[in-house]
Amino acid sequence: AMSDFNLSLDLGFLTKNKKYTFFKPKFIFYATYLSEKIGYWRYITIYRHLEAHPEDRIYPIFRFFENWCQDENRHGDFFDAIMKSQPHTLNDWKAKLWSRFFLLSVFATMYLNDIQRKDFYASIGLDAREYDIHVIEKTNETAGRVFPVMLDVNNPEFYQRLDVCVKNNEKLTAIANSNTPKFLQLFQKLPYYISNGWQLLRLYLMKPIDVTSLEGTVK
Repeated sequence: AMSDFNLSLDLGFLTKNKKYTFFKPKFIFYATYLSEKIGYWRYITIYRHLEAHPEDRIYPIFRFFENWCQDENRHGDFFDAIMKSQPHTLNDWKAKLWSRFFLLSVFATMYLNDIQRKDFYASIGLDAREYDIHVIEKTNETAGRVFPVMLDVNNPEFYQRLDVCVKNNEKLTAIANSNTPKFLQLFQKLPYYISNGWQLLRLYLMKPIDVTSLEGTVK
């Protein structure tokens, strides 16, 4: 993507002058892999939509999305290879729990943030909810090629609970923007915080899809 702006990175300088940071916890692999893959599906979905509907391309920067999404995809493939080269990162019960945690964290964060910014997506001809559902389904399917489990995002309960969180966030925003004293706002917000926590816990506890049961399936 830097080449789009005639820029380059001096890796030699960095290796000589930059201190290295080593991340031992393997959950870093899951988080980074997912951030790259969901980034790919976000970029490529917007790019393909705008290629089909150029009248919605309100900023020239969207023309760069194809190259950028391929960067994200390659970075994700790198972490895919790292995890597959170290099977212990994928083949125990802890790997299943971490996979579920990061899948839900990434999907819920994106969904709640994008619904709040639905006007932006409308400005480029996209429905924020439909866009996020597509990105979640594609990222979940992609993650299933390396993670031991996927989330059951086709279960109606999945989006029903996320939509409860959306409504809760709208009420939290309304409370924050009210003239109610701050110390009283905390008590007003508490039920919605608890509700959000409960919805996310129920989503985490939903039965995941064991990818071994899908081996041999053509998608």
